[in-house]
Amino acid sequence: MVSRQNKQYHSKKVVSAVMAGLMVMGAGASTVAAEQASAVTVGVNASTSSVFSDVTSGYWGEKYIYQLAAQGIVRGENGKFRPNDPVTQQEAVTMAIRFLNKQVNDSTGTSTALPTNMNVSSYAVPYVKLALQQNLLDKKKESGYSDTKVTWGAKKATREWVLEVLVRSIGRTSDANAAMNKSTGFADNAKISPDRIGYVSVAVDLGLAQGVSANKFDPQGAVTRAQLATFLSRAQAHIDVNYDNQYEGYVSTVDSGKLEIYIDGKPSTFTLDGSTAYFEKDSAKRLSVSDIKPYTKVMVIGKNNKADYVEIIDPTQKVESFERIYARLSPNNVIWFDSNNTFEELSYDANTLFLDQNGNKIDPSTMASGSVVTVERETFSPQKRVVAIRVKNGLVNKTATGAVQAVDTVNKTISIKDGSNNTVDTFKWDDGTLIQYQNQLMSPSELKAGSVVTYTVKNSILQKIELSQSVDHTVAGMLYNVESNGKTITYKRNNSSQLETKFMVEKPEIIINGMAKPTLDDLIADATSGDKIELTINGEDKVSKIQVVGRQTDRINAATIVSYDTKKRWLTVSDDKSLPRVIVLDEKTKFDSSAGVTLASIERLLEPGRKVDVSYIGNRAISLEVVYKYEGKVIAINAATRILTIQTDGGQNINIPYSIPRVELYGKPVASMSDIKIGDEVSAQLTNSQDSLSSLKMKSSLQFEIISTEPTLNRIRVKNEGITSEFYADKVILTDENGHSIRVSDLRPGTLINVSFVGTTPTAVQTVKLTLGQITNVDSAGNKLTIKDFNGTNQTIDTAGKVKINRGGVISTNLNSIPVNDRVEIRKDVDGTTIVKVLDTISRSYWRYENGDVFVKRKNTTENYRFPAASNLYVHQGDQNLSVQSLKENDNIVLYFNNGAVVEIVKQ
Repeated sequence: MVSRQNKQYHSKKVVSAVMAGLMVMGAGASTVAAEQASAVTVGVNASTSSVFSDVTSGYWGEKYIYQLAAQGIVRGENGKFRPNDPVTQQEAVTMAIRFLNKQVNDSTGTSTALPTNMNVSSYAVPYVKLALQQNLLDKKKESGYSDTKVTWGAKKATREWVLEVLVRSIGRTSDANAAMNKSTGFADNAKISPDRIGYVSVAVDLGLAQGVSANKFDPQGAVTRAQLATFLSRAQAHIDVNYDNQYEGYVSTVDSGKLEIYIDGKPSTFTLDGSTAYFEKDSAKRLSVSDIKPYTKVMVIGKNNKADYVEIIDPTQKVESFERIYARLSPNNVIWFDSNNTFEELSYDANTLFLDQNGNKIDPSTMASGSVVTVERETFSPQKRVVAIRVKNGLVNKTATGAVQAVDTVNKTISIKDGSNNTVDTFKWDDGTLIQYQNQLMSPSELKAGSVVTYTVKNSILQKIELSQSVDHTVAGMLYNVESNGKTITYKRNNSSQLETKFMVEKPEIIINGMAKPTLDDLIADATSGDKIELTINGEDKVSKIQVVGRQTDRINAATIVSYDTKKRWLTVSDDKSLPRVIVLDEKTKFDSSAGVTLASIERLLEPGRKVDVSYIGNRAISLEVVYKYEGKVIAINAATRILTIQTDGGQNINIPYSIPRVELYGKPVASMSDIKIGDEVSAQLTNSQDSLSSLKMKSSLQFEIISTEPTLNRIRVKNEGITSEFYADKVILTDENGHSIRVSDLRPGTLINVSFVGTTPTAVQTVKLTLGQITNVDSAGNKLTIKDFNGTNQTIDTAGKVKINRGGVISTNLNSIPVNDRVEIRKDVDGTTIVKVLDTISRSYWRYENGDVFVKRKNTTENYRFPAASNLYVHQGDQNLSVQSLKENDNIVLYFNNGAVVEIVKQ
């Protein structure tokens, strides 16, 4: 095999008991003794990439820990890595020597004597001696150690000390000496030892280390095991070291726990298991084995042909493709093609895929002569192995088992993952396609992704699909009955007269448009006119979700009561055409009134002349509301006759007499009817007699900036247009910008919120989404803006409707006034208007960063040269993220400001 630099390394390294003593970085004396005792069987290249139970997936240092563990530079103990444990100086030196791949044995450093004050454990002596020989340590400086309580070796390594060792290790000592008088730009620069400022500066410039916060370095802070692993891993880009268990090559196959890669044209096979760690070169996010694609370039670290660490170096697949006309197959895995009245032959092997035009795996013997095929073969090996042959035309005939992936009812296609090869097939269906589950016929729309099916295809058309195991499927029909104990539901399928009964899960999800939290009692069951429903049935054949998609009820709004029989519960009303109708109330009827929601509380109100809203099926009342308010839009105010006309959401016009009603309007303590305008949304509260207006509450929405909150009191203090106010949110619906429920304690000062009011009472609060970034495209015809945010994600924002562009206080409504590359803040105003604020910008020469401020060099004495940095300051050059400390004096930069703070710096 060949190492990372493609050289042969076959010599074995002899590892002594002394070297084995520090296999466990940061171990105590007892651990060291145990390691020394087992030195005969433990070597530096032992497989070290077992899953560390205390390094969780997504941990910031996960990649670096597993890489160095696989290289034998660090390792864990009893299945743990202990990432937050501090590292001692002798441990850090040992790691640095192994990082440089220096061999250590009993005779290492015999010509070098340790200074008398540099006391270290016996196992670390040869490492420290070698570090002095290699100038990783400054002997004169370290000789000055004078602490009598803690030995030099047992002292916790500080951040500045480790970076000096690291910078010396990569041969940048001269650069550090040249930078000794240069400020690092950190607010605590003065706390860095003067003789180490240059080392810290070089380490930060090279990206080996960063501050512990936006403007703090903490030079005397202890270095943890995870931090040291990160420093060493980043530093490997700056050294030319060959690790003899590290290889680079192209993936030939990855399957069944094995990874085959080609190294210099020769195949090598590694085993994979649950402990193998997978990453990509330019990302710290952990991957899975499924992310390793054939024909891509990877680095593998491991021993004895076991891959401990796999890193994708180049995700581009090295494959070429060309078209041929298929002729026939020959024995010994040879395929023949027609080519200009002659024959061309290619060899294939057991791993070559034969696929139909939909990407489905097929038997090569089923291919028809004359078919046009695409041949794909890899380009990295001398053999140029044929990896796939795809048929561009031809028909598919098969019976298989798989899982439904998607159903397209418009194009009449169903995508199914074939269980034998995990390829996804997409087939057409027609009116003759039979779909069934447990002898029950189904429609294609009732199939759900994940359902396990057996299917038959003839001439590329689905003939039959039978569900053998259902994840979820849906049934459409009419609700006939819901058992009173909530255990079963009975329904009729659409286009069927047969009743079907299913058990329900304990708490099925119920969806009814217009109801926030509906229950089973809100469903309308009837023998002829029940709710039109869509039921979701889980793999246990139980109903897990009930969605009402239609109702066949009749409704009379503002019906006048003629009489009510309390014994028979017969309610006689006169409808809007003055025609009588008898409605029967029962225990399933839903009631609503100002007096309560039970029949007992509402019966005293059912007197002649009172108005009610009633929904019913046949003569059975589904719901009854004694009218005590109307909500809708004001369409007329007749001050002479004192009549207010409201149009309800249902389109009904209601005339309400008024005298001197109480008017509530947020922001106006004393309001009157003259403050109400045509088109206003209102809630009109009636008097007990229902014959006139008691109070009128205007519905409004405003956008505020949060000043502060008091979660214990549910109080929010806000400001709008310079005016400060506060309100209580104990009975308010609080949601974030995505509609998810939040609490008052989740709100932060400076956050924008939209608040809905009924009169002066807040009813809903929702946070406002702010998008900050760079304009990459303006589509004025489609009313769309595309913006690249500070995370590098492109977002397309629909500005249909009103739009306001604010550039330095000048307002425009023309999208074309925003050029590409402008930096903007985009939000939606409470009325849906898209507000685009163009950020201010200046170009300057960088000076320094100090105490959270960015300093630039000014062109004249009147210019400002000091600007506060936002907490989320974004610094970059092109697509490369930078830290503010990596900027150098006189760098040409462009600064972008939002609300007076620097939010983005672009290095030119």
